[in-house]
Amino acid sequence: MNHTRNWAFFLLLGTGICFLGSCKPETNGDIGDPFDKVQGMVGTWELSSFTQQDLNSPVKEVRDLSAFFIDGIVTPIQLTFGEDRSYGVAIETGKNYFGPGGTWGFDDDLYPTFLQLYTATDTLSYNLGGMVREFDQTMRIEYRRECEATETNIYTFEFNRING
Repeated sequence: MNHTRNWAFFLLLGTGICFLGSCKPETNGDIGDPFDKVQGMVGTWELSSFTQQDLNSPVKEVRDLSAFFIDGIVTPIQLTFGEDRSYGVAIETGKNYFGPGGTWGFDDDLYPTFLQLYTATDTLSYNLGGMVREFDQTMRIEYRRECEATETNIYTFEFNRING
């Protein structure tokens, strides 16, 4: 009798799973072509905020340090990314975390995780806070500072597109 109950239970369970699986709505339409990630970066971007998180602090607060770059008088940092993969930096105040200019790229053009800036003497790498599409007006990148192969700080730069 016990085997019959187990068999009936599994039969009922299997029928229920099949029934629920058959109730899925059908997907209609096409999601379209993927966005061109390179074209999404092209243009001039102006810093709108700058934050720091100290990963060694027991209090995982994020500090807004935008005032080091944005004072309401001079133009904040501007990054310009060209279609030819060149980039330039315009800075009047604050520390330059982006080098003097050079060329730029991604770790993978189809599925980028990192923005890479190549100067004459260095390669700088930044985590992308999200992929930028051609019509997006904001960009977020992170510079992860390390000491002896251990991340100590995360600097987050948020930019607004000022032309495209």
